[in-house]
Order: sequence, then structure tokens, then C-alpha cells
Amino acid sequence: MVAKIVIDRTLEFLKGMAKKCIVTIDGQQHEKEFRSQLIEVDTVKTYIFLGDGHGIVTEAKLVDEHGIELDKYTTHVEQSEEGLMIVFTLSVVLKGVANE
Repeated sequence: MVAKIVIDRTLEFLKGMAKKCIVTIDGQQHEKEFRSQLIEVDTVKTYIFLGDGHGIVTEAKLVDEHGIELDKYTTHVEQSEEGLMIVFTLSVVLKGVANE
């Protein structure tokens, strides 16, 4: 059985792997910092907030320190007064996980 520490360390590794978000707004790529990152059970959630007046968002990519794409949304979201929150979720399923 896989020990809980393996799951915990794998999730921490995934969390640390993501370094920035590249968001395409009105056809231009912009680097965005994370608002926060959380580990919830078997998932790493990375939150990116775009304030109001952001324009039309067509793509958002989560990348590592070398610019290698880890996850990507292709979308078409128009400007809003409240702003826009993008949430990337990376989940881990390890077979043979021991019960807690």
C-alpha cells in the first residue's frame, strides 16, 4: 500500500511545480501571478484573479519555471465588472492507497 506521506509529497511537488499563469487577453499574452494555491484532499487548486477591465480572455495556461505547459483552458470570456477568477485543478490518484 502507498503510504500517506507519498500522497502528501506528490501533492506538494505538484503545487511547487506551477510557477505562473499565461493568460491571453484581447490577443495578447500576459503573465499573471497566483492569488493562492491550496491542497484539498487529492487536488492542488491554483487561483488566478483578473480584475475588472480585463478584456476578452481566450486562453489561460499554467506553466512551470521553464514555460512548460502543465494545464490549459481554451475559452472565450468577456469583460465583467466583478472581475474573473480562473481556477486550475491538478488531481492525483495513486493506486493502492492505504486507508487513513
